[in-house]
Amino acid sequence: MRALLAFLCVTLAVVLLPGCGSSPKPRALIVYEAQVGEATNVYTIDPQSGASRQITAGTSFDGNPAWSPDRKRILFSSRRDGQSRNDLYTMDADGSNVSRLTDTPDAGEWSAKFSQDGSQIAYVREASDGWSVWLMRADGSERRRLAGVYPLAEFPSWAPGGRDLYFAAIMPTPAGTPTASLHIYSVDITTGSVRTRIDTGGTDVCPHFSRDGKWLTYAAGRAGGEYASGNNLDLFAHDLSSDDTTGAHDVALTDDPARDDYGNASPDGTQMVFVSDRDGNAELYLMDRDGSHQRRLTSTPDARENVPDW
Repeated sequence: MRALLAFLCVTLAVVLLPGCGSSPKPRALIVYEAQVGEATNVYTIDPQSGASRQITAGTSFDGNPAWSPDRKRILFSSRRDGQSRNDLYTMDADGSNVSRLTDTPDAGEWSAKFSQDGSQIAYVREASDGWSVWLMRADGSERRRLAGVYPLAEFPSWAPGGRDLYFAAIMPTPAGTPTASLHIYSVDITTGSVRTRIDTGGTDVCPHFSRDGKWLTYAAGRAGGEYASGNNLDLFAHDLSSDDTTGAHDVALTDDPARDDYGNASPDGTQMVFVSDRDGNAELYLMDRDGSHQRRLTSTPDARENVPDW
């Protein structure tokens, strides 16, 4: 009998008996930034075990990380070469083989994301005239401005199909009027046409998409919440088949008096990672895609986690 079981484990492990000597498929890690003191660095974390690993070890800023589509490279912003403003870099998943993509002393690059096919990178650029949305090839060439200049722009996200980029921005207002809130817009990467996508009347930020391409998730400051104070931001899901831009029919995924922000779907689409300071410090949390089963992933009172990408 033992000989027979051994034979089965050797010959049929992959198909019939995956527990018999087969190598389990690695779990998809979450990459994120964490600030400790004055330094921000890039980390990864296993969403099941909670085991984290520090990937960079800078003394200033290595942050805004995002996976490449094949999950072999991490795109991030950094001042690691002594520059006064962030440039864009890529590195292997273990932090090795770092490659610099931009070198712009008069501007800073932030919150970059690969396109679905890995051929292009979208990012925001901060310069003396304001913020704008840019696009370049994956090797850093052929850079061009798509939208802006705005008083603020952040977190571009590739829409399903790769034709539109969604982003949050403050639109310019006439001199002397109150500062407007951030809302979510899209820009057609071919025509440059900009459209309003979400304007709830409050603050609307951090657009991301469900893996099946049916939903836009975002954070909104409703019930009088102020984005600057970090209070009263919750996560919502917007049906992409709807033309409504007010958020009136969008589904609330969280409902907490603190900040729930930057929701990002797991590779299989069943869960979401997000940032919350509901326990007094910015930590990573997980929930199921419908907002249920919310649970804390990190517990680091001396660090502030942010910008997770799964």
